[in-house]
Amino acid sequence: MLKCKTCGGHLDLTMSACPACGAAVELGRLTGILGIVCRACDAYNEPGAKACASCGAPIGSAAKPPPPPAAPEPRAAPAPIAAVPPPSPEAGATVIRSFPKGGGAATRFVPAASSPGAAPSPVPATTFHPGAPTAGRPTPIPLIPHCPRCGADAGPGQFCANCGQPLGARGTQVMSRPAAGGRTATQVFGALAPGRAKLVLERGAGFEGATFRLNAESVEAGRAKGAVVFPDDPCLAAHHATFFYRNGALHVRDEGAIGGIFLRLRGLSVPLKAGDMFVVGDRLLRFAGLLPPAPPPPPDGTVRLGAPRPAGPSAVIEEWLEGAVAGPVFVRAGPSITIGRTGCAVNLGDDTFLSQAHAELLLEPDGSVRLRDLGSSNGTFVKVPPHAERELRDGDCVRMGREVLRVAVA
Repeated sequence: MLKCKTCGGHLDLTMSACPACGAAVELGRLTGILGIVCRACDAYNEPGAKACASCGAPIGSAAKPPPPPAAPEPRAAPAPIAAVPPPSPEAGATVIRSFPKGGGAATRFVPAASSPGAAPSPVPATTFHPGAPTAGRPTPIPLIPHCPRCGADAGPGQFCANCGQPLGARGTQVMSRPAAGGRTATQVFGALAPGRAKLVLERGAGFEGATFRLNAESVEAGRAKGAVVFPDDPCLAAHHATFFYRNGALHVRDEGAIGGIFLRLRGLSVPLKAGDMFVVGDRLLRFAGLLPPAPPPPPDGTVRLGAPRPAGPSAVIEEWLEGAVAGPVFVRAGPSITIGRTGCAVNLGDDTFLSQAHAELLLEPDGSVRLRDLGSSNGTFVKVPPHAERELRDGDCVRMGREVLRVAVA
């Protein structure tokens, strides 16, 4: 907390003058011009912001300092406990030794079933070894955290040792991938048959958490036709998509509806070509391709007036509004074009489903472009071509209209 140099009154970084004596606060004038950094998450915020755009914490005068911690009450010293020799195990008893968190060891004896007068114990007379596979339960698939920017193993630090990308809660979230030799979802669940998979509504116009079990070989979905129906979603066609089983796997097929269907990215990146559409948060974007070179000037050498062209290869990104109306167009230079809520090359503003740094376009030296999710909370979705089919795995998310459906395998 700052103090006024004139009267000693309390100030904050958003004040340009002391409320008590009216003296000017130079640092407050700077924050009113340049913006302010959140004390909770170190994110940059525009001048005059009252709440952090990244974590929602109050900024400036709205932020209240935490109360001082209360002094601990004195406690009486515990009475000394006489040493008691450990009991002797009965014949046939099983010894179970546990190690509490505070240190030391606690030993219990579970009487054998043949001991006369022994009460049955709810603790099974077996020893559990951490890391050993449990009978009837699949071994968890080991995951290795990796950097979402370069793909290298991230490790325990706050920055990637390979490329320096921030990791963790205050930077880009760390994604995880199966370790080398880990089992795939098909190896865990085996061939899928009708009734093995279901769809769980993550969010949308329907009731969140609603479950649709796919019990038939083919299940239709849309606004009015099929077993997976959302009548209140105006962005869905009557028959929008079809979920079906084939060769022991679940698939989804786009039925040519205007809005199409989108699949959430699960890999590091996917290639993009001109005309491809993708969704971040609740924003529909279209990759219009790379910026073409400037046309040659007329014979007299006069150059047409316009905004300065970006230096180097640049991409054109279009935002589409509801009703297939073209919105803002962004022309950004590579090789990395970040997309998010704030602090990115393409800032899309206030969107509760949009992360601060959500996705990224990578302009490769060979002229290709790739799309990558930056560990966002709600994911990045890429549109499936009309009438195309895609195989689905456990945990995949399908977006159609305003509905986001997650695949769950029983």
